[in-house]
Amino acid sequence: MNFELMIKNVMTPLIAVAAAWLARKVPFIDAATWSGWIDAFFTAVTTGVLAYFNRPSNIIDAAGKQDGTVVVTTPAVANALPANPDVIASTPQLNAAVKAAKTDV
Repeated sequence: MNFELMIKNVMTPLIAVAAAWLARKVPFIDAATWSGWIDAFFTAVTTGVLAYFNRPSNIIDAAGKQDGTVVVTTPAVANALPANPDVIASTPQLNAAVKAAKTDV
């Protein structure tokens, strides 16, 4: 289990809810307008942060960090993650070996 990605995905909305709740305690305009603006702002920020955390390269990197896992991906993504030796680029030879292994089963 990858706790790094899980913590990011759980904590981001919780922090946004807490910040929105605190922001409602100091309204500068009527409560309904203030509440709507705060909700919209924090929803947008939370969506943006989660989109950043869940980029395909982050998910591939997180999967590659798990014990006994090797991730085969595109050369572009593999080259973008040089620090993770368990993320490798797909090659014609590797694809042929995978297809051969599938037919053996």
